[in-house]
Amino acid sequence: MSISGNIAMSVLRAVHPGKGSFSNYEKSLKKAKRENERFSFHMPKSRRAELRLVENTLKPCLVIRPHNLKYENKVLLYLYGGVTNQWNTQRRMAIQFALDAGVETWYPVYPAITEVSVAESVAYITDIYRRMRERFSNGKIAVNGVSMGGYFALQIVNTINREGMDIPMPDLLLAHSAGGIPQSDEDWNELRRFEARDPMFSESDLRMVERLIPHDTPISKELLAPALGRFTGAPDTYLYYGEEMLAGNAAGYRRAFAASGVSSRLHVTIVPNMMHGYSCLPIFPESKQSYYEAIDRIQKM
Repeated sequence: MSISGNIAMSVLRAVHPGKGSFSNYEKSLKKAKRENERFSFHMPKSRRAELRLVENTLKPCLVIRPHNLKYENKVLLYLYGGVTNQWNTQRRMAIQFALDAGVETWYPVYPAITEVSVAESVAYITDIYRRMRERFSNGKIAVNGVSMGGYFALQIVNTINREGMDIPMPDLLLAHSAGGIPQSDEDWNELRRFEARDPMFSESDLRMVERLIPHDTPISKELLAPALGRFTGAPDTYLYYGEEMLAGNAAGYRRAFAASGVSSRLHVTIVPNMMHGYSCLPIFPESKQSYYEAIDRIQKM
């Protein structure tokens, strides 16, 4: 456990304003709408990669092709996190991931779950994955997701199974601080075990997110709850969590993978005294280890 990590967590616990910030439904929804409008898509630029858009998509999907491309037959689908449209705030992370892995990376600007039903977001992301499979039929595809994006990464496999889609599974799944909303007291208790040490999120935050996402559309519990997912045929899947409330979701994912007969393909890392999303920010010794492990797995898949 690094000294720098200890200091960072102590500062977050002392000053972070986000914990419990989703306390009022109407205010939370208005704030989310403002953020979604503020972060509407514009075509970015990069000196280190060629950027272009996938044609004929409902929402923009950015393709990041590094100038230092190392692998023509390996591709990455990068899914950012957040309940609002955070594509631009995490764009540099996606570009850096593409550069470090040396692979072409697809970066869909999916409809935020505070704009549309979460089922619609999952459907859009799964369709982008389907298009990648058509484009790279002989290649290997890794899916890397952060926070809400980690949840979406897992939902690609769940959706293929639930809907009986004739699409090959990803070759690798990497989910950093993957979300999910428990649908049982047992699973909520798992999250509560970690909540006290989490400097950023509380149970009330996640309960509010649960209220924000349906948009008056019935949502299947299998789409929300980690424990109810269908993961038959899943590839090697690596979950990375810091000392955070969402680490409690790991128990649900373990049960779901076991029920799907693929328990040996789920690998969970929970690092003490690290924050939400730590493994995507190679700043501390612990985060560098997890980050470069993920890069290495993409390159070796």
